[in-house]
Amino acid sequence: MTHPGRKAWEAMRTIDASSRPRYPFLERRENVTPSHAGRRPLVGLALGGGAARGAAHIGVLKVLAEEGIPIDRVAGTSVGSVVGAALCAGMSWQRILERARRIDWPDIATLAIPRRGFLKMDRFEGLIRSTIGVEDFRDLAIPFSTVAVDLAAGREVVFSEGPIARAVRASCSVPGVFEPLIEGDEVLVDGGLLNEVPADVVRAMGAEVVLAVSLTADRHHDAPPRNVLDIIYYSFDILLAARTQESLKAADLVVAPSLAGFAYRDLRRMDEMVERGEAAMRAAVGDLKGLIAEAAARLPAQ
Repeated sequence: MTHPGRKAWEAMRTIDASSRPRYPFLERRENVTPSHAGRRPLVGLALGGGAARGAAHIGVLKVLAEEGIPIDRVAGTSVGSVVGAALCAGMSWQRILERARRIDWPDIATLAIPRRGFLKMDRFEGLIRSTIGVEDFRDLAIPFSTVAVDLAAGREVVFSEGPIARAVRASCSVPGVFEPLIEGDEVLVDGGLLNEVPADVVRAMGAEVVLAVSLTADRHHDAPPRNVLDIIYYSFDILLAARTQESLKAADLVVAPSLAGFAYRDLRRMDEMVERGEAAMRAAVGDLKGLIAEAAARLPAQ
């Protein structure tokens, strides 16, 4: 069903030159236009966790780019922080997909003597740095935050400054599977433990319309756990179920691609997951345009 505000979105794009389709990955962070000046509300994107299922995020980005919907603020958890960092560093969805197709698990982690986790993520930081080509949050084209959890203090930690690769690594460190990132007294692990889809974070960054993408709407696993890593991940998945619904309350629109049957570790079906993300976003794009138009109508007149 078409959102009632879709016609208003089309009219806004037609009469307001500042609302012509833009590609935020070509802009510098300091040039983001305030919403009241351009009569366009700031659109925020919250990207959730889901390991290999993160390929579906790329399909979402594809539709947003093709529809000319600019993204002004991004927050990500776990694999959502990986895709979000790439987008905010200036990578198009095509470049992100091209790079993702060349990645395999040995590029991400290596076996560790299991003291704090079974896998070390030292390679992962280098992979992030070489992929996005940006070292520090302040050098990103779009404001970006990523979420981790400090196990020692039992609290959520939001990164929006400093080295990007280390922050993303912390956000992706599933407890028990990957070694945590130790920073002083902090023991940093996957942000999904407390905030799997950080819609509230991107809202706090100033977004006036918040689109959230959840990759774990279907938490059913088609096969029983095969090893201790599967057991840990399946347990983590169950733990997150209630938290995800809480995280999504801050969103104006939730897109949840149908990913039943796609395992968290299966990188071989990447293109299929991209297609699922694209299909889900195309089904919701009318609603998103309507929400943007409605938010624009509420902005103060110039």
